[in-house]
Amino acid sequence: MSRLRKGKKFKGGSFAQTFRKGIAMKAPFAVVVAGEDNTEEPPSPEDLDEDTSNAAKTSLGPKDEVPNDVDYSREEVDDYFEMRKQAKEEAAEAKAKEEEAAAAEAEREGLSQGENIAGSFENEYSDDMTGKERRQESRENKGQIRDAKKEAKAAAKDEFKNKKKAIKASGLKGKDKRQAKKSARKDKKADKKSIRKNKRSAKKSNRKAKRGK
Repeated sequence: MSRLRKGKKFKGGSFAQTFRKGIAMKAPFAVVVAGEDNTEEPPSPEDLDEDTSNAAKTSLGPKDEVPNDVDYSREEVDDYFEMRKQAKEEAAEAKAKEEEAAAAEAEREGLSQGENIAGSFENEYSDDMTGKERRQESRENKGQIRDAKKEAKAAAKDEFKNKKKAIKASGLKGKDKRQAKKSARKDKKADKKSIRKNKRSAKKSNRKAKRGK
């Protein structure tokens, strides 16, 4: 019959020692050599924590250390936020100017291409108009269309002149200069074509309105 059945506890044995050491050291049992008769008192958890803390402190480099003099004056803090506010305002102002310039460029491009011609005349035809009144309204509309065409042609001409000035001021030479001039002439030709197209479309709309369609 075993000793356990006689009411006695099993206190000895290499496995029991290994188990107790592993619990005390909070370490895997594999690090504790089985069968070693070592009566030395295992380190306490407090000793282990202190050793770990000291090791961590000694491993700190110059970049890991946190300086103590991180206090800033109220004036320095106010200056910092004032600089940030000023930078945001300047960025917003620059963005607004860019958007305004882009809108002006788009409007100028539209004018030089005759996009103003489509809605240039006032459609004031009505069902109770006489034939004479309709002809008079048509003549007035045609005059408004011609004026819009002249404005578009003048804008296209100015745009072409400005492009030539920009090419001259850029200092381009040789092939690059010839290519830039060629592109400017191509844009001018495209603008003239677009102006004629928009004029024809406006005159067609006027004729339909005159007939009451």
